Amino acid sequence: MTPDLTTLQPLRPTLYRLAADGRSLDFLFAQCPQCRQLSFPANAPGCMHCGHAIDASAQVARPGGGTLLEYVTLHVAMVPGLSAPSIAGDIRIAEQVVEEGVIGVADESLLAPGMALRAIAVPLPSGEHYGCHFVPAGAQGATA
Repeated sequence: MTPDLTTLQPLRPTLYRLAADGRSLDFLFAQCPQCRQLSFPANAPGCMHCGHAIDASAQVARPGGGTLLEYVTLHVAMVPGLSAPSIAGDIRIAEQVVEEGVIGVADESLLAPGMALRAIAVPLPSGEHYGCHFVPAGAQGATA
């Protein structure tokens, strides 16, 4: 049974929020008023493409997801709270915007470069927050 994620807070509220379906995530970008490109995260002081200053009024939410570029299984917890083994990948989340993320699948055989991923909320052990995992776009949200 999936817990009610609407009662939890995002672990990184400047990066994402729960989407209307209560399971997927929306990513928070800033759209540059000068070049119209998206920058991530939305609270960056300047456009990552042209350097123009960006303020909070430029924030836009877009469905969280992207294209898997590459991935690797981590056998050592690289950051606090990350279990091992786990799969991490580089995901293109917008034109010229690539971020690293945790891939929520059991093993690499379910992945291929170029596949579409979507971002989902995953409840964290604290019981107060949810984090972000990427899963194949057609998956129903299973995580490793």
